[in-house]
Amino acid sequence: MKYVIGIDSGGTNYRLRAASLDGTILGSYVGRPASIYSLENDELIERIGANIDALLETFGGRREDALYILCGTTGADSDEDVEQIHRVYSSLPGFDCPVRILNDVQLAHYAVIGGPGVLIISGTGTIAYAVDAEGNEVRSGGWLFSILGDEGSGAWVSRMALRQLGRFYDGILPRSPLISKVEETLEIQGRDGLNQVASAMAKRPWRTPKLGQLVDEAALEGDDIAIMILTKAAEESFAVMKDAVDALQLDKKDPCFKLGLWGSNLLKSPVLKKRFLELTQAHYPSAKVLYPARESIDGAVELAINEARQLQVQE
Repeated sequence: MKYVIGIDSGGTNYRLRAASLDGTILGSYVGRPASIYSLENDELIERIGANIDALLETFGGRREDALYILCGTTGADSDEDVEQIHRVYSSLPGFDCPVRILNDVQLAHYAVIGGPGVLIISGTGTIAYAVDAEGNEVRSGGWLFSILGDEGSGAWVSRMALRQLGRFYDGILPRSPLISKVEETLEIQGRDGLNQVASAMAKRPWRTPKLGQLVDEAALEGDDIAIMILTKAAEESFAVMKDAVDALQLDKKDPCFKLGLWGSNLLKSPVLKKRFLELTQAHYPSAKVLYPARESIDGAVELAINEARQLQVQE
């Protein structure tokens, strides 16, 4: 059975879906993340291959029957990155089909907007991507947090929560619901415990504890520290998005431009989302705010089918 594969490779999950050219979904699978930033090349190839094989097992597919693979992935931040990732997928044994690599923000933009407009993703990381009516495109953010990137993201929120715990141990902040929740969740007490967490993060930065839900819970309980973190996160994320809008002057070309929101850090945090929308209303009162009506993986499959069909027509 001939099929295409759409892949949404993010920082937390690796989603795959296979479909026939008539759009029939054959199988889906969610595997372990596979990022060029966190895995060596051999390990990356092995993990991607294992994820794809797990997908194929769901419908009895064979590698040699693939018609097209389209992957939207974190880490595709330059032409060199795209080439490197493309080589990884092209080196998978048994596949003899075209492969296209996109940045995951391009894929999400297609899924939410599908044309001119800007999309801000604030999930594990933060990045914005904008396209104007002439086809000009620009991205903003998405830089590694080691150079203070991923502003306002889930990872950023978690690091800020740990930073405030440090201020508590310094005697600057009083105990609050957030401080207690972080201590209990990470099972730490005092400077030594926090330093151990920090040392582990320095060695494996991609294993930053995920504390966003704790910050949300504390904020809803009225914790001023948590509210401050989420408010600042909204402002940082908005600034990333605004850079993309300004670069293409989307608001000047069309005051009613489409502005898509994506990512659990933004969409599932009431405090963060509220502040972000306040900033949006203040700066772009006529913008059309869009929310995801489908997932990135849906867009990946749709694009893979469209491009596979075009190749067949050309042949």
